[in-house]
Amino acid sequence: MLQEIRVKNFALIDEIHLEFDPGFNVLTGETGAGKSIIIDALGLALGGRFSTEMIRAGAEGALVEAVFAMEQRPDFELFLDGLGIPVEADGSLIIQREAGASGRNRCRVNGQLVTVLSLAKLGEFLIDIHGQHEHQSLLFPEKQLELLDQYCGAPCLELRAEYQRVYQVWRELVEEERQLRQNEAELARRVDLLQFQSNEIAGAKLVLGEDEDLLKERDILSSAEKLYQAATESYQALYDNASGQAVVELLGSAERALEHAAAIDPRLEPILQSLREAAFGVEEVSRELRGYQEQIQFEPDRLTEIESRLDEMTRLKRKYGPTIAAILQFAADCDQELAKIANREERSRKLDGELAEVRNRLGGLAERLSAERRAGAVRMEQAIMAQLAELNMEKTQFKIGLTQTETADGIPWAGKTVEAGAGGADRIEFLVAPNPGEGLKPMAKIASGGELSRIMLALKAILAELDRIPTMVFDEIDVGIGGRTAQAVAEKMLLIGGSRQVISVTHLPQIASMARQHFYIEKQVQGERTTVTVRALNLNERVEELARMLGGAQVTDTTRRHAREMLLLAERLRLNKNGVSPDS
Repeated sequence: MLQEIRVKNFALIDEIHLEFDPGFNVLTGETGAGKSIIIDALGLALGGRFSTEMIRAGAEGALVEAVFAMEQRPDFELFLDGLGIPVEADGSLIIQREAGASGRNRCRVNGQLVTVLSLAKLGEFLIDIHGQHEHQSLLFPEKQLELLDQYCGAPCLELRAEYQRVYQVWRELVEEERQLRQNEAELARRVDLLQFQSNEIAGAKLVLGEDEDLLKERDILSSAEKLYQAATESYQALYDNASGQAVVELLGSAERALEHAAAIDPRLEPILQSLREAAFGVEEVSRELRGYQEQIQFEPDRLTEIESRLDEMTRLKRKYGPTIAAILQFAADCDQELAKIANREERSRKLDGELAEVRNRLGGLAERLSAERRAGAVRMEQAIMAQLAELNMEKTQFKIGLTQTETADGIPWAGKTVEAGAGGADRIEFLVAPNPGEGLKPMAKIASGGELSRIMLALKAILAELDRIPTMVFDEIDVGIGGRTAQAVAEKMLLIGGSRQVISVTHLPQIASMARQHFYIEKQVQGERTTVTVRALNLNERVEELARMLGGAQVTDTTRRHAREMLLLAERLRLNKNGVSPDS
């Protein structure tokens, strides 16, 4: 249940804070006052689509905060637990959504950051918003089938979910069969291409890491002259210097000179030992340099061979992948596809069997689903006509037509082959006869806007008895009705408000008089700024507002008396609905 909402810098709102009654709430105001802004803000808090145009001019961002009272619902608690959302000690749920001018959103639930998608999923547990144009969706078969399945309940919904899983498998198998039976010439061209690509890569006999090894070898071969020159100069400096200044000879002279001195002063012995080790090390380096010189190869033919091999690898990389590993994987994919094509006849035979099995299973599920719907349709027809009778449409006949369309490539159904869709084999149509003597006709062709609104309200009323959504919002669903019909709609909304919270934006005094909490929405212009304000009305203010709704611009004592009578009658009716005598 929605306890309160705070809105800041949204559309024409500077800042408002509303506290709602747990029963029936209405929002009224002059035409163009912005009555639906509150509903739009609530929709934003529950994951609705955001546009930067929603931010009040001159503000950096908008904020909507909604506080809900939690009810004992294990499925909802499990959903919250999955999001890691803690529940407040008092059982409240605080939703915040901040939207910036940059388009960035920040959503929090009890302080925990969540995504907009998670917020939208969460909203499905909390509020059912019925917009002023939603009744038009009743004209679409998809919506009609959804409503029927929802009315039929959990067994039907579970069966539909199972059907949809099998339907998805069936569609995938049908697509695979189509690909297997594609044009033979196209398939032959594909085989030639795959074979060429596989052979070209195989002929190159690539080895992982080969390109890196070749690059290193190329660098050495192309620098052979420089390497040989460096080794020669180093060797000559150490051992074979024609000037007589070779390092080995100089170290030998130093060693001999130090031997005589060490015989006199033993403290020179460690230094002499270090000198001998240095001389030995220089001799070892000289031998290694001489060996390195002998190993250097001057092979221009080998260098040409390496360059050619690297060019080949570069060409293959441009065609098949940036690395040798990617090229080899491309070849493996080619071989795998070739094997699949080569085995297509065998796969085709297996596929025929799989398709037959899945088609039969799908047909069985479709039949069971249709049986559930037919049984539920009878109950739903009776329930809707009972509701319509209370909405001043007591002579209206309502029928749910369920048919199937035969087709050669469909699924088996009751001894024939019918077309299958994602929702089953049934084609649905809501049929209505608003007036006696008229035959049943498709609702899309004969129902007026006011009739559609009442039919949708009837559906909401019967579905409200099945689902557990605690708050229902109606945004000007009373368009096109008045008089006794308006009174009937008002009483129906009052009845719904007895078992759950109802919030309604309305222009009808009959509906407004039934509310326990009445909010007045007003547009004010101060200087060059327009602001929408909302305030809760006390009893006297409600009388004035109802009088305005009854009499238009001219509010008289008569309209005020009429407004008071409406409020008194509404209170009596509320008490009667609750089983309390008005005189008690």
